[in-house]
Formats: sequence, structure tokens, C-alpha cells
Amino acid sequence: MSNEIELLEVPGKWDISYRYIAGETASRFFKELKENARIMGTKCPGCERILLPPRAFCEWCFTSIKDNWVEVKPEGTLEAFTIVSERFDYAPEPPYVICYVRLGEAYSTIPHFLTGIKLDDLEEARRHIKIGMRVKAVFKKKDQREGRIQDFRIEPAGG
Repeated sequence: MSNEIELLEVPGKWDISYRYIAGETASRFFKELKENARIMGTKCPGCERILLPPRAFCEWCFTSIKDNWVEVKPEGTLEAFTIVSERFDYAPEPPYVICYVRLGEAYSTIPHFLTGIKLDDLEEARRHIKIGMRVKAVFKKKDQREGRIQDFRIEPAGG
């Protein structure tokens, strides 16, 4: 007689609203977006990396950097992207572009949506979107900002 129990997979769906405390570092980051239209990172005095999104400590040096804030220039480069053509819950209507961008002198990248590219012909869009292309962050008007990453959009620079 076997004591093994066959494990069952129980399907389900969680669709819950929630709130969380963003913490000191993220709260300051979002407040700067909303109130000042500035993208702020934290800089490690040890390895001199600028981290964006900002961190309270450097994971390389284990140094507290929560008080070492620097403004990050809103221009940068596209580091990775994908064109999404299928529908996902809680996401924009496809097609859209999800990307990772490195802004200013930041060492790290941030995820965002790439806008300003025509997506009615996906093959044509793929020819225009290139790793390493210059991008810029463009802020919403002050009365439209909410203190969220969506307070700015990423679009190709110079166009």
C-alpha cells in the first residue's frame, strides 16, 4: 500500500484590489515625478553607480545610499523591447511595446512602454525600433500626474 498522495491542481483566479506602503525611497521617487517632473536615482559613493529605480542600499557595496539622490537626465537608450500583439488583463490594448531603457547616467534600466511608434504594421515597426536607439522621457502636464511611473512616457528621441 502506497503512502504517496496524488497532488491536485486547483484552478482559481485572484482579482483583488490592494494598497501597499511604497517605503521612503520609492515614495520620494514618485513624489519627484508628480511634483517636479524629475526622474531621480540614488548614487552609491562606493562604486559610483546611479541606480534607477532608486534603491535604499547598493547591492554591490552593501552601502546605504538612501540619502544620495541625483537627478537622472530624461534621455537615454533602448536596451530591450518586445512588441505585444496579444491581449493581457490590465494591460493596454495591443499592439504595444514594452521596453527597458537606460536613462541619463544610470547604471540600471527601467521597464516602461515605448510610445510614438506606429504599430499598425508590425513588420515596419520592427524595422524602426532598434536596440541602442535614443529615447526620451516625456512628462504629462502637472495636473495629470499622479505620482506613478505612468507620469511620463518613453518615446524615440528627436522624432
